[in-house]
Amino acid sequence: MVKLAINGGEPVAKDLVNLVPRWPVFDEDDVRAVVEAIRGGRWCRLYQGSYAERFEAEFARYHDAKYGIAVANGTVSLELALKTIGVGLNLGDEVIVPAYTFIATASAVTEVGAIPMLADVDPQTGNIDPRSVEKLINERTRAIIAVHFGGYPADMDELTRIAKRHGVYLIEDAAHAHGSEWRGRKVGAIGDMGSFSFQESKSLTAGEGGIVLTNSDELADRARLIHNIGRVIGQPGYIHYILSSNYRLSEIQAALLLSRLRKLPSEVKVKHENGKTTG
Repeated sequence: MVKLAINGGEPVAKDLVNLVPRWPVFDEDDVRAVVEAIRGGRWCRLYQGSYAERFEAEFARYHDAKYGIAVANGTVSLELALKTIGVGLNLGDEVIVPAYTFIATASAVTEVGAIPMLADVDPQTGNIDPRSVEKLINERTRAIIAVHFGGYPADMDELTRIAKRHGVYLIEDAAHAHGSEWRGRKVGAIGDMGSFSFQESKSLTAGEGGIVLTNSDELADRARLIHNIGRVIGQPGYIHYILSSNYRLSEIQAALLLSRLRKLPSEVKVKHENGKTTG
């Protein structure tokens, strides 16, 4: 009988550091993209034709969305989505979130001055259970946040029906779900707004970063204002149309994301195939 390593036997894996594949990955195209952005001398997105603007358009197109607004990280992308739809303007506003998720899903709600209400999750998928959502809705409910946990889409058909029936907004927390699809349509713009993260552990990453997607002209215009201290990108001077903060993504991060995005479809395909193989 083979002796286990814990009992003094020979370890199967001697190099534990390299046992798990390294992430994130990059290639020379990514390095060139970052170097070009640095040498370009414009590291902030406050001009037309920026890397951020190009990335927003390409990522939105990839995810079947009309508009994208790139931001500093995935947590503030949730906050931006909530502020854009007006959550927190009324005392006692509530937002339904799944009980099983990263803390940012709920903390974003408290950051805008609203109350997160925890819905149960489906034990088979780990995603928010529409039946639990229905029970929590009341006159104070302003929105539902559906998390596509681990990249597995929540039941967007039923959640969309519930949101429309009760007249509340539906936000997708797609931090794990780059390239994921629900019934042949990519997630992120199925609801009113979608939020993605580009933190280091994500399938598409620049270390940090995020983006909000929407198909609504009105919501996109408001989100752009909110994310840029109330200013319109490309307009001269310091005209602030609303009071807000700075959520902008840097040009260096945007350049890297733009380069990495072009490899994402093939990487997603490999991951799906690996998932089928491992069950």
